[in-house]
Amino acid sequence: MEISDALDAQITEGMNVSELCKADVIRQALRIGLPQFAARFQPPPLWLEERIREALTEPAEMTSRKEFDRAMKAIANGR
Repeated sequence: MEISDALDAQITEGMNVSELCKADVIRQALRIGLPQFAARFQPPPLWLEERIREALTEPAEMTSRKEFDRAMKAIANGR
C-alpha cells in the first residue's frame, strides 16, 4: 500500500526511537494514533527521569488513591 513521504518519515522516526520493527510501529500507531505514539518517546525533562529512577529503586508501599494523586501532582510540578 502506498503512503505519503511524510507519513513514512514519521513511521521511520517511530522505529528509530522505539526500536520496534515497522509492523509493530504501525500496529501501535493504529491503536493509539501516530502522534500519541511518537509523543511517548519524546525525551522527558531530566528531573522527571531522575524521580522515576529513584522511585523504581525504592520498595513498593501501600498508598491510598488520594496520596497517590498528591504524589503524582507533586512530581509533575517538579517537587
